[in-house]
Amino acid sequence: MDELLQRGPMHIVYPDEEYPRRKRSLARLAEFFGVSSSTLAVMRGVSEAFLTVLRGLDWQPGDEIVVSADEEAALLLPVLALRDQQGITVRKLELVDGSTDQQVAALEACLGERTRLVAFSHVTTDLGYRLPAGELCETVRQHGAMSFVDMAHSCGVLPIDLDETGCDFAGLLSYKWMYSPYAAGLLYVNPGRIGELAVRFPGGRSESWLDFETDRFELHDSAERFQFGPWSWPLVHAWAAACDWLTAIGPAEIAERTGWLTDRLKRGLQSIETVELLTPGEFTRSAALVSMSMTGWTGEDLAATLRERWNMIVKPLPHTREGLRISVPFFLLEEEIDRLVEALGELATCS
Repeated sequence: MDELLQRGPMHIVYPDEEYPRRKRSLARLAEFFGVSSSTLAVMRGVSEAFLTVLRGLDWQPGDEIVVSADEEAALLLPVLALRDQQGITVRKLELVDGSTDQQVAALEACLGERTRLVAFSHVTTDLGYRLPAGELCETVRQHGAMSFVDMAHSCGVLPIDLDETGCDFAGLLSYKWMYSPYAAGLLYVNPGRIGELAVRFPGGRSESWLDFETDRFELHDSAERFQFGPWSWPLVHAWAAACDWLTAIGPAEIAERTGWLTDRLKRGLQSIETVELLTPGEFTRSAALVSMSMTGWTGEDLAATLRERWNMIVKPLPHTREGLRISVPFFLLEEEIDRLVEALGELATCS
C-alpha cells in the first residue's frame, strides 16, 4: 500500500513491472492451495465467490439446496433470497459432534432427488465445527449434485489442498487466518465444472478477447471467465506475501500448535462447572474457534466484562446461542489462554 502511495497506480505507471507481478501473486496463491492458477478467479471475498456459483446455476421451483445448520450471512442470506425469488427448497445439515461416518449419514439424510448444490463452511463460523470436507464432497458427487466449501475459517489454520478436498467450488479469503488485509478473495472452480456454471456477471476481466468494432467476444476457458473488476491488486499481492510468511512457519506446524492451544483452552473451560463447551472437544472436529456459554451470563455481558476488567477482546456469539466465540491464533501464548480461563472462572462465581 505504501508503494501505491509513493509510486502511483502501478498498472498505469509501470505496467511492465505490475502485470508480471500479478501473475506471480496468483501463482503463489494457487501453489499455497495446491491447484493451478487456471482454476482460480480473483474475487472480493467468499460472499462474491458463493454468489457467482449460486447465480451461475439454472434453478427451477422445487430444486433443493443444502446448507449447514451453522452458517453466516455470506452463505445463508443468498440461499434464502433465492428461495423467495425462485421457489427452491432449503434444507439444513445437522452438525454432528461424532464420527465422520455419522456426519456423512446426516448429509445423506438431507439429499433428495432434486438436490442441486450442497454449500457448507469447512469450519463453521459460530460453533467452530470442522466438517469432513473431503468425505462430504465425495458423497455429494456420488449423489449427482455439486459442492461449495467456504474455507474462510480453515485456510491459514489447516493445510489446504483443494484437489484433495474434491470440492466442485470453494471460496477463499485473505482475511482472518491468512493475516492479510480485508477484501480479497478467490473462487476455486474444479476444472470439470467450468463449463457447467453460467457466467452471469461478465465484466472487464472475463474476456479472452473482445472486438469493439464487431461486438464479438470470447470468454476465458479457465476460471478467469468468472472474474469481473475492479478489485485491489495491492491486497492480492499482500495476500501472496502472507502465503510466504505462513509457509515459512509451516502449515502443519501451525495446525499442530493451534490444536495444542485449543485443547488447553477446552480443558480449562470444562473445569468450570457453569460453562458449556459448544465446540467439539476433539481438534479433528474443530479448528481455531472455541465457543462456549456460561450459566447466568449473556455473551454481550461476558465480552464487555472481559474487556473492561482484563482488557481481553472476545467476540460474543452473534446468532443462535448465548456465549462467546474465542479465536485462538497459533501465536497466542499459553499464559494468555490460562488468564482467560482464570477470568471466566472468576466470573462464574458471580453468576
